[in-house]
Amino acid sequence: MSELKVLIVGAGLGGLALAQSLRRTGIDVTVFERDADPWDRPQGYRLHLDADGINAAHEVLPPELYAVFQATAHRTEPFTTILKTDLSVLKRLPTRDDTGDAWPGRDQADVHANVDRGTLRQILLAGLEDVVHFGKKLERYVSDPDGVSAYFSDGASARGTLLVGADGTRSAVRRQRAPHAETVDAGISAIYGRLPWQAAKSLVPAEALTDIFTIASDERKVFLGLGAVRFPTPPAQAAQHLAPGTAMRDHDDYVVCIVGGRHRFFPGDGAMRACAGEELQKIAAETIREWPDGAADVVGAGDPASFFLVEMHTSVPTMLDSPTNVTLLGDAIHAMTPTLGRGANLAMRYGALLGRQLKKVADGRTGLGQALASYEDDVTDYGFTVVREAARIGEQRMAQTPLPE
Repeated sequence: MSELKVLIVGAGLGGLALAQSLRRTGIDVTVFERDADPWDRPQGYRLHLDADGINAAHEVLPPELYAVFQATAHRTEPFTTILKTDLSVLKRLPTRDDTGDAWPGRDQADVHANVDRGTLRQILLAGLEDVVHFGKKLERYVSDPDGVSAYFSDGASARGTLLVGADGTRSAVRRQRAPHAETVDAGISAIYGRLPWQAAKSLVPAEALTDIFTIASDERKVFLGLGAVRFPTPPAQAAQHLAPGTAMRDHDDYVVCIVGGRHRFFPGDGAMRACAGEELQKIAAETIREWPDGAADVVGAGDPASFFLVEMHTSVPTMLDSPTNVTLLGDAIHAMTPTLGRGANLAMRYGALLGRQLKKVADGRTGLGQALASYEDDVTDYGFTVVREAARIGEQRMAQTPLPE
């Protein structure tokens, strides 16, 4: 077996999916995350997983962790529901899975789940405690024919065979590996918050509690989005599948509420960036105050502390040059707006795919360059196809700025 040492920069969903895959196949892996801990900053609530994400979880997780994933995943009806601004149902659109090539040994078409991002990340972190290092901000790397050295802001360094940049939209790895690969402002601000389940039941249509996602928008294309998360088994109880002493954050069922639109419909000059949760909740409610029948009351019923701001960005599809011993994963290469609900799915898909390719290298079935070429071809083909489609739908539904030619 070929000796591989893989350095992953970024402990998000894609980086952790890759780390789980490598750990299962016995490949040496270390993960470096710039945040101080997993809960250092808000990163979102509900995620929609389709066959890409679910199949990746099945492939990379050991059985006991996949059992926790299954126990905490809310299986939804396969629809996106469009609402009028009075929150009455206009139409329900069937959601089709578009998962590219078939997964080896799996057939999970037309399967959908809403999951809590924090719970999923904690599942992906389980068992990796000895290889994930927090508070490590990458400054630069130096690549040579024998490997790659990573240098961090605290003066530490690490040496490996391969460096994987899974470090998000503002990727430090991408700046060196592919400086021509742009990430641009999508023109959209969005305020995210959580609505307690009991409050939601009396305020939102029934479809918002059962379907993948529910959205209403006005003539400005300002939108209110709603997505439910129900835990079949509370996370703390589901943790019984894990090693003794493993604790998971418990959560009650909730509905995520999102108010978003073009930047100009919100306070300008970066004023919202300094706002606390309660202030952001008030801004979100005020933005849809003119909608009929109390749509703003939905936002007002949310947990004030749960609201935070997202300013959306998207990657510009491009090509990567010849493979080196540095590659990219997740939002570092294919950031997109959430109109398709595909970002997390692609990150997990490519974590699993890269893990599969590196196992071939470790087993001597292929060389590192060939494995990375196959992986990066898929990223720039299928991955960027999804980015383009997310941008196209984003233009229609929320007036997202078109991708540059």
